[in-house]
Parts: sequence; C-alpha cells; structure tokens
Amino acid sequence: MTSSSIDHPNDTSVRAWYGRRRRVIILAAAGLLATGAFLLWGPIGLGDGPLSTGLGYGSGAVHPGGPAGFVIPIYNSGDSSAVVDGLDLISGTSYPSPHVLGLEVLTAGACLGTWPARQAARGFVLAGCGGADAGPLIGHAVGPTDPVSLGFPAAAEIAAPRPGTCWVMTKVVVHYHVGIRHYSATGPSGLAVCADSAQLNAAMKAAESAR
Repeated sequence: MTSSSIDHPNDTSVRAWYGRRRRVIILAAAGLLATGAFLLWGPIGLGDGPLSTGLGYGSGAVHPGGPAGFVIPIYNSGDSSAVVDGLDLISGTSYPSPHVLGLEVLTAGACLGTWPARQAARGFVLAGCGGADAGPLIGHAVGPTDPVSLGFPAAAEIAAPRPGTCWVMTKVVVHYHVGIRHYSATGPSGLAVCADSAQLNAAMKAAESAR
C-alpha cells in the first residue's frame, strides 16, 4: 500500500506569504543601503568625469637619501571647479607602490620625474622644481584648465625606498567631487624610484609591462 502526502492549501499560502515578505524585506534593505550611500557620498558620476592626470611615461630616478617628490598635473575639462577628495598611487607590479608622506599643491610644477623633497614652513617643496607650497591637495578646488597648459600642479611626497628596494607607479587615481556628484579618474603613468641604480632598469621594465 502506497501512501502519499498532500500539502494543505493553507500551508502553501503561508509559504508564499513568507516568500513575498522575505523579498520585500530584501528590497527594502537594498533601498536603505542605496539611500545611505547617496546621503554619505552623493550620487556616483559616470566614467572619469572632467578631471584627468598627465604624469607621462618613462621617468625614473635613483634616490638613496631622504624623501623624494614629484608633480602630478591635473586637468579639468569641465566648466565647474572639482574638489579633490583623495589620491591613490597604484603599482600594478610585484614592486610596492610609493609610500605617500604628503599631498600638496605647488605654485608651479613644470618638471618631470622625481626631485628631493624638503620640509617647508607648511607642507613640503621640491628642491629645484615646483615653486612654493600652496596648501594641502585634499579639499583643494581645481578650476577649469586650458588643455594646452601645464595643468594644476598637485604634488606627492614619498618616502625614499629602503636599501635594495624600489617603488613603482603605473597609475594615478584621483577621487573628487563636482557639487554632489563624485568621480574617480584614473590616469596612466610610468615611474620607478630605486635605492640602487642597478635595480632601476628592471623596475622600469616592470612598469612598462604593467601598462
């Protein structure tokens, strides 16, 4: 004799009710998370937005002593000022990325590669390049720039590599907002800083391969 069980109609309706309630709760939670992110960061912009960077390729340096630094030209192709929220230096190789000590704005910065960095009355300056320190980069507003200009002279101070090591950078990511809309702009680069000149060629080849 074969027995079979048939769910009571009420059982099916209860399960369906719980299923619908679960979906409503999940959708409500997702909506709350999206609303919280909007209130905290504002709407996320599409693409890189109006900012771009122009550090260039193939610049390398050996720096055996104290901190070094370099200029990161920033261009604003939009009609409104963009406020810098953060900046990331990406290695993209087996070498570590530069260890950032400070991010400042310089009064001028028409130079490539790395330069010795020294402390100023506020922030830092690059010996032989960049002019005076004009204040912190984070929170600074970048106005519209002429495409043929040298750009907005942001600068990074980095720690000198330890003996036998190198820093490599292949990308610069600028996080910023225009009004309430937030963006992240990524620009390619090619920079290696080594404590030993014998290692520089391998570090630069790694940077080129990562690009």
